[in-house]
Amino acid sequence: MQRMMKYPPLVTLLFMLMIYLMSLLIPFFNVGSLVLNGFSGFVLCASVLVILSSGWKFKKAKTTVDPTTPEKTTSLVTSGIYRYSRNPMYLGLLGILIAEVLLLGNLLSLVLLPLYIMTMNKRFIKPEEVALEILFAPSFIDYKQKVRRWL
Repeated sequence: MQRMMKYPPLVTLLFMLMIYLMSLLIPFFNVGSLVLNGFSGFVLCASVLVILSSGWKFKKAKTTVDPTTPEKTTSLVTSGIYRYSRNPMYLGLLGILIAEVLLLGNLLSLVLLPLYIMTMNKRFIKPEEVALEILFAPSFIDYKQKVRRWL
């Protein structure tokens, strides 16, 4: 389990499973509708585009996307989607969870979203920011002051 917690997509899958199980095990909070289902598709597509565009920016900059080795980062990416969010990949993963909540329509599973944000901040984002500050200070400090962590 500890090894799994090293990779954001696997943590996201764990939260997806929890959301799904909540909709099955506590169905009296389910309020699904066609409007929610349609909006879910929109949120999912937007989230995938955010993830792909942020990954493309990293590939173009020839730097690592591996959150387990932030010290191997070779350049600070601040353009494109990174002008609006310091962590668009995590934002996209959160969007996928939001899309699932909307699709399943289980209101109780909304409580998992803040827990997910806190988990990502603690496990991934804060350690990455420490490494980036060491590698790219003062540029990263300036970037951090101008661009929000999530959105």
